[in-house]
Amino acid sequence: MAMTKNKTHLSPASNLNKGFTLIELLVMIIILGILGTISSIRVKNISSNVRITSTLNKIKADISMVKEHALSSHNNMSISFNPSQESYTVLKNGTIMQDYPDSENGVINLSRGSFSKVDITSVNFNNSTMINFDKWGNVLNSGTIVLNQNHTLQITGMNGIMEITHQ
Repeated sequence: MAMTKNKTHLSPASNLNKGFTLIELLVMIIILGILGTISSIRVKNISSNVRITSTLNKIKADISMVKEHALSSHNNMSISFNPSQESYTVLKNGTIMQDYPDSENGVINLSRGSFSKVDITSVNFNNSTMINFDKWGNVLNSGTIVLNQNHTLQITGMNGIMEITHQ
């Protein structure tokens, strides 16, 4: 008995089906473009939220530090917010505290660095833009600081309890 090999012959038409068609490639490029757009929007939103959270934490830390400084030095302290300049100034007995840490001559500017693109929408401490501390570190006027129109830092009571809310 003789063994024979089966030879399969490919027709010329089957050689054409070994790659992707132009339409298939275009569909894939469009799908990848849509996915890229969606992911870049998400990354932008995440980075915006990180900036706002970082700014809120900076303001909270500075309020706590000014309270502690008032208590330790037995001086009246204040933080004066300037929403139009996206900044705030630390005052000791009514005078700018030039040597306040992480400031430019007592002014903390939020329009630069990791705090940029964060807007101080409004500040209201009993109809003032200034929060005051007595020489014992007590908060003399409660109020709110609003960033980017929907992130609020509420400071209440003499001990200055701080609460962040997002709308």
